[in-house]
Amino acid sequence: MESPPTSLNCRSWQSPDGSFTKTILEPGSGVDKPKECANCTIFLEPLSDPTTQSCSTIDAGYTAGSWIQIELGEGDTSRDRLIDQCLETMLPGEVCRVDSALGFQFVLRLANFENGKEVWELDVSEKIKRAVRDREVGGKAYRDGNLEGAERRYARALRLLVCTPGDAEEEKIALLSNLAACDLKKGRLREAEVRCTRVLDKEPNHLKALYRRGMARAGMSDWMGARADFEKLLKLDPSSKEARREIAKVREKQKNEQAQISKALGKMFL
Repeated sequence: MESPPTSLNCRSWQSPDGSFTKTILEPGSGVDKPKECANCTIFLEPLSDPTTQSCSTIDAGYTAGSWIQIELGEGDTSRDRLIDQCLETMLPGEVCRVDSALGFQFVLRLANFENGKEVWELDVSEKIKRAVRDREVGGKAYRDGNLEGAERRYARALRLLVCTPGDAEEEKIALLSNLAACDLKKGRLREAEVRCTRVLDKEPNHLKALYRRGMARAGMSDWMGARADFEKLLKLDPSSKEARREIAKVREKQKNEQAQISKALGKMFL
């Protein structure tokens, strides 16, 4: 399918976060726009680079080059999220060009859509079911190294469970612990510690939260806090090789730190 020509009357709009610029090539009709979980019929087309006569690639879960049906919000790559963001601004029949801040371009066509249930329309069991699915898909994304996709899934699942007090506590605890794992991977040590503490306030013997908080504290040189977490973990699970290894590291760090302090104090009284 050939890309529509750009006219002088095209209207451009930049997303609030600056991640892309959308230029409307053919306006849509109506007033309603897709929302999360909407079933959308779209056509995604990479644009040719006139200097090289080659098409840019679209590294996304949504298939390019043919009409497809997607559920908005179900893509797990950063580019899928960009496509989702753009779709949320489109009307049925609209065709637009998208220029990403990452340097790739594509044309997106929205034929039609059918909005699914909004969060407030879901009953508790439906919210929990969706949250469990998001956690499982997020887990796969995490194992595949897609931290952004994992975080997006875990965070969306938690939002679903905000209004289900008492009905999904175990699920909320698992999601908080998983988000802490993402924090650790991204070096957000304080955030990881806070999330793990929230988990441990609810479930004091949560093994993963103890380990992750210990790692976060060790990363912030809180040797006493880290040691307490690893020692408790080892008491609960004596077979934990990870806890035993980290305790040894923390003890060595504490020893070196105390030696440095003693040396510095000694010099003060010379």
